[in-house]
Amino acid sequence: MIPSTLNLPDAKHLAVRACFGADNLLLQALQSKPADIIVKELLVVPTDKPKGIPQFSSWGSWESMLSNGAIGQARDRLNQEKMLLKQWWMQHLLTTASPLVERMVMFWHNHFTTSINKVNQPQLILQQHQLIREHALGNFSTLLRAIARDPAMLIYLDAGMNYKEQPNENFARELLELFTLGTGHYQESDIKAAAKAFTGWAVDRYKNTFVLESEHHDDSGASFLGQTVRDGDEVLDVLLKHPRTAEHIAEQCWSAFVSTQKPDPKVISSWATAFRNSGYEIKTLLENVFLSDAFWASENLNILTKSPLDLIVGLSVSQPIPIVPTTELVKWSEKLGQNLFVPPSPKGWAEGKAWITAQSLLDRYSMIASLAAPLPSQTLTQLLDPTYQLK
Repeated sequence: MIPSTLNLPDAKHLAVRACFGADNLLLQALQSKPADIIVKELLVVPTDKPKGIPQFSSWGSWESMLSNGAIGQARDRLNQEKMLLKQWWMQHLLTTASPLVERMVMFWHNHFTTSINKVNQPQLILQQHQLIREHALGNFSTLLRAIARDPAMLIYLDAGMNYKEQPNENFARELLELFTLGTGHYQESDIKAAAKAFTGWAVDRYKNTFVLESEHHDDSGASFLGQTVRDGDEVLDVLLKHPRTAEHIAEQCWSAFVSTQKPDPKVISSWATAFRNSGYEIKTLLENVFLSDAFWASENLNILTKSPLDLIVGLSVSQPIPIVPTTELVKWSEKLGQNLFVPPSPKGWAEGKAWITAQSLLDRYSMIASLAAPLPSQTLTQLLDPTYQLK
């Protein structure tokens, strides 16, 4: 049941699920107010733009090093720039004034998965990351269309090798399976039709921009989900009109914010209808999620296993631990199984109990003991309790 007025446990529940965690000031701000007021306030906090945006090497500089045989130099610089990008985001996660936005940046980063280890151009990953932040609480339709033209995404899913002479289905497959409809709601023929419509969508690596290579685009038309499409935009139009797209995103929100157990179809239908009727406004969807009986139900409390990032950022912002170099936190996240900007596959990181193995649990205890060692022994004991691994 939705609490009429949030008490301290309610405030902690909302803060951990929606904001990675909270310090005492945020917890105080969340208490003694009705849930609907608190949720609306969280949703209107302006996006806190990260400071100290890193500068990265251009594609031309990488090519120059490689053409001159400086392979080792290029590899070392690339590794340095990858770490710089990870440190930069970690620092922003720890200091942001809009934690719900960053929570959704992580949500969309895991939804529209891209790996820096394949793209191998930190500037493009940064560009995509900033794009996701811009639309994290905006409009899903706008975000989807922007991601479909995002250079990092097109490189990651081999869209730049999708020619009418030899179509590549990678982007089309993930667009349907992961980004919109979900498995089981399309045919192989729909993947082929979508791939044909997206032929010629490519990247100018020197300008870091999307380009349409018309000589490689096949505009002869194909039947996609029962409708004729001739280009990628028409594919996106069909997908955004399909009821399964809103339902799929609602299901992703269920597993991210409520439970990894099978969702209630009635709840998903309700969230999806509101989401679709709003024109895919993300704030509308989240308001329905955070103000649902399911979100506050007792059976859904303390059942979501924290991801490494949830654990690290939550510990850092909620406890008065000494300042730790971001390099150390980035390495801890990687050791615990969540290497920033390097999801294991196009499906992103696993959820729930998949985070917990015998080894990872030991590593989690080791990290907490290391970072929180200066805290009082009673506090450290509480943090090392297995329930702290849960939200």
